[in-house]
Amino acid sequence: MSKSESTSFVFANAKGELSRTINQLKKLNNVASVTPVTGRFDLVIRLRTNEPAKAYSVVERIRSISGITSTQTALSINSVTNPKNREESNEPPLAYALVKVKGKIQSVLQRLKSFPNLIEAHLVPGEFDVVASFNGFSQDELMESSVEKLNSINGITASETLISWTPSNQP
Repeated sequence: MSKSESTSFVFANAKGELSRTINQLKKLNNVASVTPVTGRFDLVIRLRTNEPAKAYSVVERIRSISGITSTQTALSINSVTNPKNREESNEPPLAYALVKVKGKIQSVLQRLKSFPNLIEAHLVPGEFDVVASFNGFSQDELMESSVEKLNSINGITASETLISWTPSNQP
């Protein structure tokens, strides 16, 4: 993975006014994006680094923000992207999939690369083996073309989908 593609993800839970917390997070160096999501996490924070020391520093600053109640960090080891979707995507992903794999992770990554709505998928150590992001014209189209097909990939044993949303007081 080249330095320009280096990334990490921080999955965070928050309380209080979410838009205020998001604005504070966006001001931090090395925070590439902040996406509010449904599911067990409230936010997916994409970092511009996967270097452990830099990521740790950013995570410490994230944890110091009022409203952040917990975090879970995933450093990318390897990734695949759909260059067309990545270049055309000015909007945050509509969904993130947290995937557990048994067997050859590289073959799962290559299969994910063929999904029409995939933006990128990252191999990460920890509770999940892969974090994948998807876009689409609508959440229904996204679910039908990509997310529902995840468990049909040989080797995926479990997946969890986090759907993005926009807080009502966000632009």
